[in-house]
Parts: sequence; structure tokens; C-alpha cells
Amino acid sequence: MHQRRILMSIVFLSVSLFIVGCTAAPEKPQQKTDDKGVMTQRQVLNISETKPLDTIDISKATGFGKLANSTEGLYRQGESGSIDPGLASKTAISNNGRRYTFTIRKNARWSNGQAITAQDFVYSWKRTLHSETKSDYTDLFIGIKNAAAIAHHHMSVNRLGVKAQGKRTLVVNLEHPIIYFQSLMAYPLFAPQNAEIIKKSGSRFASTASNQVYSGPFKLINWKKGDQSRTLVPNPYYWDRKHVYLSKISIRTISSPSRSLSLYRDQKLDSVELIGRQIKNNFRRMDYTIRPYSMMMFLSYNFRNSTGSQRQLLNNKDFRLALSHAIDRKKLIYDGLQNVSLAPRGFVTTGLSREVKSGADFAGVQRASSTVTGSTKKAKTEWQNALNQLNRKSATIKIVVVNSQLNHLLATNLKEQLENNLPGLTIKFNFEPTTEAVTNTFKSGNADLMISGWGADFSDPISFLQIMSSRNPYNYGGWTNKEYDKLVLSAISNSDNDASQRWNTMLKADEILMKDQGVTPLYQQVHSYLVNPHLNGVVFNSTGVSADYKGAYFVK
Repeated sequence: MHQRRILMSIVFLSVSLFIVGCTAAPEKPQQKTDDKGVMTQRQVLNISETKPLDTIDISKATGFGKLANSTEGLYRQGESGSIDPGLASKTAISNNGRRYTFTIRKNARWSNGQAITAQDFVYSWKRTLHSETKSDYTDLFIGIKNAAAIAHHHMSVNRLGVKAQGKRTLVVNLEHPIIYFQSLMAYPLFAPQNAEIIKKSGSRFASTASNQVYSGPFKLINWKKGDQSRTLVPNPYYWDRKHVYLSKISIRTISSPSRSLSLYRDQKLDSVELIGRQIKNNFRRMDYTIRPYSMMMFLSYNFRNSTGSQRQLLNNKDFRLALSHAIDRKKLIYDGLQNVSLAPRGFVTTGLSREVKSGADFAGVQRASSTVTGSTKKAKTEWQNALNQLNRKSATIKIVVVNSQLNHLLATNLKEQLENNLPGLTIKFNFEPTTEAVTNTFKSGNADLMISGWGADFSDPISFLQIMSSRNPYNYGGWTNKEYDKLVLSAISNSDNDASQRWNTMLKADEILMKDQGVTPLYQQVHSYLVNPHLNGVVFNSTGVSADYKGAYFVK
């Protein structure tokens, strides 16, 4: 209990520190630039990541946090999820909400000085959707005219509802109003791409920093695929370069939490993420802060397991409910992970979206929260029901997960809880080196469950709910429910443009998913950091791009 009280107090202390830190913004540095507009004043940010950058091709990326500061689209995501101007200087929306006309800035330029045009957006979107590209994110285009048929290879990419009218006018036609469309357009996936560079580079495209051009406030230098470090410098042709203050961002890959903390203490890093006991040992420091993120970690069930007996077990609803009820999420977080993450209330994260009329947080009004609340009594009853239905006395399940220090803490506590609360159940963990290895092991049938995670790309519940529809590529376990599919499609299409009706549709979808335990939510990530107190102007958000350094600067 003592440790739990300490960790709970961190949340309140961190919020207080955050409020104090925001009361008075320090004066930004005076800019000194050369004749090309490149800053000469030394403003160097040193940060680390646990995994290296794998690609700078936005059509083939599996995440965009590492690309966001060198990539910009029509909008940018600002403070508290606001949608700020990007490469579009003006937007006109038709009365029926089905046509958007964007005006590209006169001074929008690539990092090589070439003008960014409306056609660069058309080319980019079509390239991502083309079947030969094999993008993982084609479903995010659905709602743009013909995008669904194109994404599922039923129609030519040339019929996508987007066109360039001259150099600076981009017209996008939707099949139905999309409430979150402008938020979606702030995601780097929808940024422009330079066809000339791609054609010229051929197979070398995006393999090195020099085989790419950049639309964002920074450009990448001194990088090739496989490197454990990279450097970003200001893009001299960026339309808003006068508000870019850092002279360099230096990023290195460090997998050891203790090594990162040591470098931070030696002032060789400007921020460090804390895990486990590092949080308890450092949360009283004035440079400690927390950053909630709309990332839900959950158990995926392999409903298509190649072994018949295991497939029957995983497809048994009582078994899945028993697993969920057997887990005390607060114990998992405080005793296992030893951090300040949040217990789930459903599949959708806390703080993601609020209803316009009532102001209610979607997570707080999810209708099947009892399915993710620990109950040993329910768990034992459901477990015994499952064994009786399957004519079994025991079961062994294999769970695959990425090999990391945090996941070892998670696995140890999860195994202890499940085996103690469900007599006759044996848990075996298989640790793989990468996320790709984990999904390959899971999809090949060599694991029964997978610890997975999903972070919201934009501030709407559908960002979570859509990945569990039967045709979504991220529904790795193959859970299917026809009613759920209909509700998700209805929420995406929202043909009546009725926000209240859409809200209730999404609540119903979440209720179906949770009552069936198509996936079992474990916890919502909240990260703990030590941050250089002289660093200001960084935009952190719980969705989309988590850290935007466009306006970051140091003061003494």
C-alpha cells in the first residue's frame, strides 16, 4: 500500500508542476540568421529514443512520431489538440460538408527550394493508396470519394476524389461529412510528396537523408537506414522559419533506461523517460513531469489459431471474460509497471474525445466498464464455465510480446495474477525483439495471445473502434462481429451529419466489443519524464504527433 500511495501522489504533484510551469512563458531567443535565413545562434536539443528510425517514406511508415518534425501537411496539431495552419493558408468547406477546397501557401517550399503544389498532395495520396505501395494506413483515407474501393483493390487509384486546380488549389470530395476530417489532415500521412525526387532516386528513395525532401520546419541530415542516430536542422525554405528557434535536434537510439538517465544527469540529454523504480526515485524533482498519451495496451486473442483445441479456448467468451476479470489493473500498474498509467474504462482512452452538448468524456460514459474491472469472484465462475463447456481441467496459453524492460515487468505481474486467480491456467511468455516479429509470430499461429497497443491518430473514438472491424489490417486476431462492423461503418459515414446519433453509435460499438472481450484492455499509457527546465515551447499532445519541436527553444 505504501508504494501505491507514493505513485498516486505523483499524479497530483506532476499536475501542479505543469500548472506552475505554464503560468509565465519565458522570452523566446532573438534569432540570428545568415543570408539564407539559416539560424546561427546555438539552440541544440539532444534527445533519445528506444528504437531507431526505420523509414522516411510516409507512404510506408507504420508510425509518424519520428517524421512529424520534418513533415508538414495542410494543418499542424497545436496545443491541446487544436488544429493550426500548415501548408494551407485558407480552407473553404461546402454547405453539405462534402467538399473541402484548400489554398496552398504562396511561400510553401520543399527543403530543396522547389515550390510545394496542390499536385504534390494528389500524388502523395494516390501513391499511398496504390496497391503496389502496400501501405498500412490506407483505411485512414476511407471517406474520401472512392477511397474505400481503392484501398480494397476494387477500383483504380486514379478515381480518388482529390484533384489539383492549378498550382495552389486542392479540392477534396468526400462521400459523406467527416467530423474529424480537419484533425485527420494534420496527420503527417496526408502530407505532400515530391514525385520528381521519388522518380529520380528510384530504389534509393528514402534510404538516406539526401534521397528525400522535406516539407516541415526541419530537414533530416546525416542519416541512412539502419543508423542508430540522426540529426535534424532547420529547413531554410520553410514558410514559417522565423518561428523555428532550434539550430539542431540530435537524436540517438538508447535501449537502456539506466544509460539514458545517466546521460541526462550528465547534461548530455535534454529529456529522459523514466520507468519502474526510476519514477519512485525521481518524482519529487522539479524537472519531473508526466505526459498522458492516448495509447491503449491490450491483449489480442488469436481467434484463428491453427491448433483446434486452442482455437476453441480462445473463441470461448467465458474464457476471455475470465481473463479480463482476473486482472486487477491498478495492481498491474502500480505493483507491476510501477508507473502512473491509467486503468481502462473500455477500449477508448480517457481524455480523447468529449461530446459537444454534455461535455462528457467518451471513456467515462462507456457502457461496459464492468468487464475491465477486476473481480476474482466473476473470474473464477467464468473460468470454471469455460472449462466445463470445453470438457477441460486446465489450459496453457502462450503470450507473445516485444522484449523490453517495461514488458518484463508487465509480464511478471500479469502471469502472477492470472495463474493465482484462475486455478489450472498456465501462462507462458514469448519475448520477441521487435513489434514486427511479435505480429509475425502471432499471425503465424505460434502464439495464443499478443500484448499489443494502439495510439489514436486523431481525437475521435473511431480512431480506436475502427481497428477492430473485421476488414481492418490491424485486427490481427481476426475478431468479427457483424453488428459491430455496421456500427463502425455508420459512425465513419455519418451520412446524416448528426453528432449526437454518431456518439451513441460509437458507445454501442464499444459496448459490443467489451461485452464480448474481442480484445482485453490492460492500461492507458502515461509517461514520466525528466526534462531540462530551460527547454520551452514544445507542443505535446495525447493523440497524433506526441512531440512537436517547431517552436521549441532554450532560455537560461
